[in-house]
Amino acid sequence: MLNLITGQKAKFTDAAIAQQFTLVVELTTSMVTDVACFGLNTEQQLANDDYMTFYNQPKTPCGAVSWQADNQQQRFNIDLTKLPSSIDYLVLTATIDGQATMRELGASTVKLEQAGQVLASYTFDGSGFDNQRAVMLLQVYRKSDTWRINAIGQGFNGGLSALVTHFGGEVAEDDGQASTVIDSNINAGNNSLSSTTPTSTTNLASSTSNVISNSPALNLKKVTLDKPGSEHRITLTKGDNEHLVVEAIWMDNGDASADNDDLDLRVGILAHHSKDMSYIHAPAQIGSLTTMPFIQHQGDIKVASINEPGKEIVLVNPAIAKYYGGKLALVFSVYSAVSNGMVSIASLQPKMRMQYKDQVVECVFNIKASPKAKSNLVYTYVIGIAIIDEQGITLQHSGEVSKRMSEATPRLMWKKDKVELKIDGAPMFKAN
Repeated sequence: MLNLITGQKAKFTDAAIAQQFTLVVELTTSMVTDVACFGLNTEQQLANDDYMTFYNQPKTPCGAVSWQADNQQQRFNIDLTKLPSSIDYLVLTATIDGQATMRELGASTVKLEQAGQVLASYTFDGSGFDNQRAVMLLQVYRKSDTWRINAIGQGFNGGLSALVTHFGGEVAEDDGQASTVIDSNINAGNNSLSSTTPTSTTNLASSTSNVISNSPALNLKKVTLDKPGSEHRITLTKGDNEHLVVEAIWMDNGDASADNDDLDLRVGILAHHSKDMSYIHAPAQIGSLTTMPFIQHQGDIKVASINEPGKEIVLVNPAIAKYYGGKLALVFSVYSAVSNGMVSIASLQPKMRMQYKDQVVECVFNIKASPKAKSNLVYTYVIGIAIIDEQGITLQHSGEVSKRMSEATPRLMWKKDKVELKIDGAPMFKAN
């Protein structure tokens, strides 16, 4: 087996590596860290935005690279025989979503596996980094028709912006906010824009977890809400089939116990002309995207770990207001039952990420706004409230919590065109 150190390169033939294998990434961290695989051309620039593989775009069009999560690992299954001749480099990267740095990494590993056997391994930790928030981990590349592997371990002080610039993108300034743009039509020979292909750009402003789109002139920007009542408007496109993605993300609480890091994402729905709410939650009421309630839960996640934060996802049909016959309100909350273990909501640092195309809004946890969440007897935390009409979505930070020892469900009431929140609804558990 090859035990690689930072900077070391080797030919596949040195370890009898064939062209079908799996790259396994294990990061020891409590940070929200996204791992992606970039497909680069001979100039080591992003050949096409379809060749960035990660959880929100888990497979390349050719099927050569596919992503999956397996317990504490992120795995990239690779078949080089399916890779287009325009792709000469596959680069594994990790980026931090937040203000932490790579120097906080514990002992971490990238392994190359084949038929269940580890043929190469690269081990590293945070001691090799300083204030970087993005890092190139490992590279598989073709040189003189021979495939090789390179343990890079290179961090970028500027985070993902610096990483994207390294891949041939540029950092653009728009309305006073920096946005990172990848030009996906750079010619392999001269780094100039193609005159025959429409320009398609993908902005990755703060996290590789952003959804990739091939829309022209796509500039992805993230807005962060951290105060109760602060809000942001997302614009919807009529007739579009791209779903609204909502994620609840939480951290391991660091107490070395594996049975008390379970939060559950619940969505309450209230039409403007109704007084009765409906709810979706997993696994009992996951909903549907094509019939009522036009929201679908993507599954129950029962644990967070040092290596991988917990994350539950719901998808929303962008035409939901049309189907409900007018505007509606959604309340997003996370819930930790007594049976999950006595742990404070604050220790799990829950946040909500809402994305539609190039628009991303996050509601982050703020202990100053939610001091009661420090109690291990508080079980519900409202991460956000959204009002949706046919033109767009107004997402509002909440931070409200349930009363101590109460398992009540968040409830909304319309007050003309605004909604009032009360956490006094009947208790609602996974099984009912």
